[in-house]
Amino acid sequence: MSKKLALTILSGVAASGLGALSLPAQVEAADHISIHHMNFEEYGDKIKAGDNLLSMEKNFGLDWTLTAELGYDTVSGASPAWGPTTPVSGNQDLVNRAKKTQLAQDQTTEVIRAGYDPYRDAYAVQAYELEDIRYSSSANLTYRDKKRDEWSLGVNYSQEEDYESMGINGQVLIYADSRKNRSYTIGGSLLFDKTLAFEEYKDFGNTQEWQDIFNSDIELGFSQIFTANFYATFTLFSGYKSGYLSNHYLTVLREIDIDNNGAIADDEVFLGQDTRPDKRLSGGINIQAFYSLGSSVVIRPRYKYFTDDWGVTSHQIGGKLSIELLDWLTLTPGYFWYTQTAADFFVDPDSVDPSFAATGYATSDLRLGDFDANAYELGVSVQATKRLRLNALAAYYDRNNGYESQWWVVGATYEF
Repeated sequence: MSKKLALTILSGVAASGLGALSLPAQVEAADHISIHHMNFEEYGDKIKAGDNLLSMEKNFGLDWTLTAELGYDTVSGASPAWGPTTPVSGNQDLVNRAKKTQLAQDQTTEVIRAGYDPYRDAYAVQAYELEDIRYSSSANLTYRDKKRDEWSLGVNYSQEEDYESMGINGQVLIYADSRKNRSYTIGGSLLFDKTLAFEEYKDFGNTQEWQDIFNSDIELGFSQIFTANFYATFTLFSGYKSGYLSNHYLTVLREIDIDNNGAIADDEVFLGQDTRPDKRLSGGINIQAFYSLGSSVVIRPRYKYFTDDWGVTSHQIGGKLSIELLDWLTLTPGYFWYTQTAADFFVDPDSVDPSFAATGYATSDLRLGDFDANAYELGVSVQATKRLRLNALAAYYDRNNGYESQWWVVGATYEF
């Protein structure tokens, strides 16, 4: 299972996929190595994930900077999907169910999965076990020319049992003048992914085939230092995806008139696969500000707007505070509120009639539904020694459609 799905809420549905813009003030960063562990858990005994990340940064003089990351992640738990609940009463019942499933398959191009229930109201969203491991790596090289403009190029790769991703990204940062109070950026990324998806229904099961996914993003940014205490960035972003964009782990309910009498009986509802368009165009704006109150408090408000051609529109607003309590201790509390409209082809699994027509796009994935969400977090940074910094973060996330999750991160950074 793709870890992108398991950890979607960490960045939100509207994540653009590109890194943050560079600060306009040129500061020589110290060489360092960092190690972090994140533990993520959904309430209700669903997904659990553990992410381990080793990263380093090495500067070669003032002109070149190399960063690299290695990741080892695990995911386990249960994924919710529609399934039958009526027990099979003998071999003949099993054969009859298989025959009806085949009749439905003969009438629709949608893939009908094994697990037919003869009673419409007997279907229920159930937890199906999953487990996977992900290995990832990335590297980025930045060059600064005589004007101190920055040119960056990066590559990344990750592999799971049923998902592979390979990408390239780049960014250019150009200062408007020698004072470096204003800068412009343009960045982009390309991802060439593959997923092992369930395909044609055969012999009471589903075959699996590798399917391609292409993902491209572009950002145009503008940053401005307004005063000694106030700095802001404005970013326009756009994304385009194509290929297999459905989630083959999820199911929907399909109404199929197998006897062609113009009505849907209770025994004419079948399991179908989550089916989404094979293209997605999105875009939006991200505004981030930094305002310092004296030397110990920094306010970081943020607003993000996202929209796409699937019908999803979202707004995210909130921010963080950086509070330096002591020379060696900094607290970073944060809060974000998020609201989203549903995709055009979404039906809530808890609605009065959660089923779809025999054909057409269909999903009951709550992440593509209509909801509001809140995210709370608190970070702590401790300068243990001159070269060693320890940090930790705890966060809680909830949506008004019943979803809840929490995660925490611990790590250390050593300068050399």
